[in-house]
Amino acid sequence: MYKGIYITMTGMNMRENELSAISNNLANINTTGYKRQSFISKLYPLLSGRPPEPNAIYQDARAQTYFGGQYIDTSQGSLRQTHNPFDIGIQGEGFFAVRKGDKIFYTREGSFTRDKENYLVTQAGLRVLDENNNPILVDGTKVDFSKDGNILVDGNPVGRLKLVKLNNIRHVGESLYDGEEAGQAEGQILQGWIENSNVNPLSEMVQMIQAIRNFEFIQRATRNFDELAQRAVSEIARI
Repeated sequence: MYKGIYITMTGMNMRENELSAISNNLANINTTGYKRQSFISKLYPLLSGRPPEPNAIYQDARAQTYFGGQYIDTSQGSLRQTHNPFDIGIQGEGFFAVRKGDKIFYTREGSFTRDKENYLVTQAGLRVLDENNNPILVDGTKVDFSKDGNILVDGNPVGRLKLVKLNNIRHVGESLYDGEEAGQAEGQILQGWIENSNVNPLSEMVQMIQAIRNFEFIQRATRNFDELAQRAVSEIARI
């Protein structure tokens, strides 16, 4: 019975983490370039390393606990045309690189602008980096971005946007991500466009309802195990 309580408690913890991911997605529906967080969980076998019994009716009968984690869904968000020359959308794979303090982070949020020193920056004031990890100076009247990321200011080349593939992506807040660079990305740069978040609100609401139902079911199971444990203790005390 106590093992049953432990198993159901781990299940409740997983559903709580799932609800946290869904809530974060819903809060960022309108965040430019946001990538939804998805949650996965599975059963952890009690006898780790032992092959499943071929004749077992229920192959996961030896499972003791649940474990899970979040991953970033990097699928394409819808692109919206703005005609603003500093709005840059990515069609396909890749992340822009920006500098925050001494660290480089990554984003798909391409609503750029210029700071007071005429460097290309995000709306949060983070400087956008070129392929050599240097800030990009766009001091001029006309700024053009080609599909391969090359930047022209008044017709003169000033650099190329860094666009990279990432492994082990981690969300660090709003549209900023951390991860391991895995080479140059093949996505295309679209000037005058921005990418919306890839969150589907209807799908997230359906998942939230299901997660809440699962949580309530596991909560009832935990309460039943607890009542059985208390009854067992009372019966033993009478003997």
